[in-house]
Order: sequence, then C-alpha cells, then structure tokens
Amino acid sequence: MPPLPLSPVKLYVTVEDLPCVQRVLTLLTGRAYRITRFEAEEAGAGRWRLTIDTMVDVDGAGLLEARLLRLPSVLTVDLCRGALLAVAG
Repeated sequence: MPPLPLSPVKLYVTVEDLPCVQRVLTLLTGRAYRITRFEAEEAGAGRWRLTIDTMVDVDGAGLLEARLLRLPSVLTVDLCRGALLAVAG
C-alpha cells in the first residue's frame, strides 16, 4: 500500500514552563514528525507558547493533537490543517 500523502499542519501549543518545551520537542522528534518550523516565545507567568509547522498524513493531525494533550505539561493545543493554511498562505 502506498504511503498516504502529507499535508501541512500548524500547531499552537501552550506549555507550563521551559522544561515542557523540551518535552514537546522530544515527543515530536521521537515520533519522527517532520518539523519545518519551530518557534517558542515566553507567554508570561512562566508559560511558553510554541508555534510548530509540520507535515502529517490525513489521520496524523488528530493523532498528534491527542499525543500532545496527553502530556500533563501541555495546557492548550490549537491546530490549523492544510486547507486552512493554503487559504491563509
């Protein structure tokens, strides 16, 4: 069976503190997600806001969101899928 086509996904993730940024990166690299862009900025009160661009297959976006939300240090995950990114371009 041929691999499913990949589409771009942009994630906005808020984590509790700086060590949690490392946990998110570890999850992404450990699962071999293709990160095309990563940005972290302080969001106040010790929290960090991450912007992550990656490529996933059709089912991958929901699975990635669920994996991130299972990390106790992840407070929020907002996800924009490929079609929305093409319009926002």
